[in-house]
Amino acid sequence: MLKEFECTYIDSHGVERTTFILAGNQREAVQRLKEQGFIVTEVKERVKKEVSFSLSLGINQQDLYNIANQLSILLRSGMKIDQALNLLTSTTKKPKLKEILSAINQEIKAGQGVASAFEKNNLFPSVCVSMIHVGETVGNLATAFDNVAQYLKFQIELKREIINALIYPFFLVLASFFTLIFMFNFIIPRFFAIFQTTGSIPITAKFVFTLSKVFNAKVFILLFIVGLLFYLLNRSRMVNFSPEKISWFLTRLPFVRTLFFNLELSRFCYSMYSMLKGGVEFIKAVELSANIIQDKALRDSFLTSIREIKKGKRIAEVYSQMPILPDIFVNLVVVGDESGNLADIFLELYQVFNDNFKTAIKRFLTLLEPAIIVFMGLIVGFIIVSLILTVMNVGAIKF
Repeated sequence: MLKEFECTYIDSHGVERTTFILAGNQREAVQRLKEQGFIVTEVKERVKKEVSFSLSLGINQQDLYNIANQLSILLRSGMKIDQALNLLTSTTKKPKLKEILSAINQEIKAGQGVASAFEKNNLFPSVCVSMIHVGETVGNLATAFDNVAQYLKFQIELKREIINALIYPFFLVLASFFTLIFMFNFIIPRFFAIFQTTGSIPITAKFVFTLSKVFNAKVFILLFIVGLLFYLLNRSRMVNFSPEKISWFLTRLPFVRTLFFNLELSRFCYSMYSMLKGGVEFIKAVELSANIIQDKALRDSFLTSIREIKKGKRIAEVYSQMPILPDIFVNLVVVGDESGNLADIFLELYQVFNDNFKTAIKRFLTLLEPAIIVFMGLIVGFIIVSLILTVMNVGAIKF
């Protein structure tokens, strides 16, 4: 498995620089720098932190987008990075965000690199830190922060689209849920309290009455408490319901698998486009982009491709041998590899898979909404028919 090493070296002009290299071991990382004529002074493995970035601290993606976008604007206007951070620190209202920005600024003033300071304080995800590092290396931080802002904006808009698409089905299910609670706990028990003494109740009505005993208010309250408990345990990391496990379950469903597959590929392609556009080397871009994929099979395929590319194989050749990838992905990557314009190709692929995802989710919701209505209609209809049959049976009894 490839590891990431932080390497300090002296270039041909005698200037000490720091870079990050993906390699199998420390010796391989040193060898790659020596082949470029650099004098290596220090190499250390970067240890990934358990918490990926600051969303766990009450700082949301919109906050991160605002920070990156404002830094890009301020740097383009000619302001220095420490001055820009000072301004953002003074105008930020969230105490935790203010504290992190202040710490980053202090480390930069103490001589720490911009990317290293952001990474150490865990503000941005690793994808964004890599973009900042490239921008710092080439002396164009304004463009780097603009790329970070565009990447975060994509993540925000994608999340918003998914939430907007699921709002109506969610409230439909919620309304159905509370309707059943009301019927099982108030209507059915009172109805059968009147007629059960007659001893002549149809079997369907007995079944409905049994359900009302099982699914009473206490059971729903207990389920709510258990769900809340698991949520809190997951938040505290005592129990780990990772996105990967949820993704594994959802991708076992045939139609949902196609939906998630297009979503995963659209996120991967946009991440690749953002990093290649920002100057990140291809192999590192693949590793960072693959790590945002929740589907294990797809993620492992991309991570395995890195080893093949490092052996000297062409990108198009490696991807053409990955059966999990659709033909359009392979064909366009072949074109991008031949033309040397992979960044724009990944943008095209993002648009293709994003359109596929939107089409699939619209089709899914088009089928889901009437399915929920029909399902609830059948349940309520069954209950009403059972109640009517009970009344008819009682009316037919001769006293």
